[in-house]
Amino acid sequence: MDHETKKLKKHFEKHLQYDEMKAKKRAGKIRQSFRKDKGVVREQRVTEDNWEELLDQHGHSVKRPSIGDVLAQIVQHDEAASLAAEEGEAEGAGIVFSVSSGRCRVLRDGEELDCVVPPELAVRQKSALAVGDRVLVTNESGVWRLQTVLPRSTVLARPDPLHKHMQRLIAANVDVVIHVVSLKSPPLRPRLIDRFLIAIQRGGAQPVICVNKVDLLTAEERDRELPKLAPYLDLDVPVIGCSTKTGEGLEALRAAVDGKMAALVGHSGVGKSSILNAIDERLQLATNTLNRKRGTGRHTTTASTLYDFGGGTYLIDTPGIREFGLWDLDRESLRDYFPEFDEPNESCRFTDCTHVHEPNCEVKALVEAGELNAARYETYVRLWEDLG
Repeated sequence: MDHETKKLKKHFEKHLQYDEMKAKKRAGKIRQSFRKDKGVVREQRVTEDNWEELLDQHGHSVKRPSIGDVLAQIVQHDEAASLAAEEGEAEGAGIVFSVSSGRCRVLRDGEELDCVVPPELAVRQKSALAVGDRVLVTNESGVWRLQTVLPRSTVLARPDPLHKHMQRLIAANVDVVIHVVSLKSPPLRPRLIDRFLIAIQRGGAQPVICVNKVDLLTAEERDRELPKLAPYLDLDVPVIGCSTKTGEGLEALRAAVDGKMAALVGHSGVGKSSILNAIDERLQLATNTLNRKRGTGRHTTTASTLYDFGGGTYLIDTPGIREFGLWDLDRESLRDYFPEFDEPNESCRFTDCTHVHEPNCEVKALVEAGELNAARYETYVRLWEDLG
């Protein structure tokens, strides 16, 4: 067995163990949702916010199923979801367009349905259900219930702020992620762009950078600020300048999302909701001004929401994010998201050069010579150090 085959085998074994561990954790959470009272189901709904309180009030069930039993149910549930997709049963699926505690709203065949989220999903809702998810629902005695979350084609996620070992879903099944930025009010943050690009590419979607509020720039400011985005054009990432005041760039933005599922993400105050209003004036989404003292944005959108623009076009408005962590990333895979390092890497002294501390590093030499973007390299170094 050659070196590459051994490495590939080790990689798959590692991930199989990790998947099994995650499944057992899921089983443990679901098992905790069972209560006593001789198997009678309580009327109070178990949610992510109240399950610990209910556990304290009612205690553990005497006849709870074992983790093995619950694990088998999870496997059966996941296999059923895959089978449903393969056999075409997903034709009657709906799209989740908003999520709240223990409930979600689903758009199916032009009808909006308010659905109850089952306990096994409610206890881990932020990591198991997202706007954009394709789901199967069922009506039981006049109550709509979410039955199955179908397999996702793409996902945008970040680490949960309170539980770093868990991911928090932002959106699912998006074809395009529009990262909205501004060059002033608030100022450009290249490191945030780099972090979003990594998350978008890891999740499988196509990134687009939208530079909003270009009407606020003088001709001199445009000449000075716009070149900062040139490295992303070199990476074949579309960059669209637009203004909701003058209408500049809006047609190009409409073309980028036409017939697709797209999510708008970015720093607070960059104008995501204003862009949606400009694309379709019927929305009339609430917008806000910047904090005058700090020049930072204020959160107008508090939860991700999907809007149907017709013709197969769906846009997801997401809450503003000032800091964006990266989920499940290590130092070895980090280099994959800086493709401009690939060619100079061939000339580095060491074949496994990290481009951080080694001597005779061609990447560092090109950065010092101004031939590679220094801001991108600084982002790489910071992320590399954070992942240590």
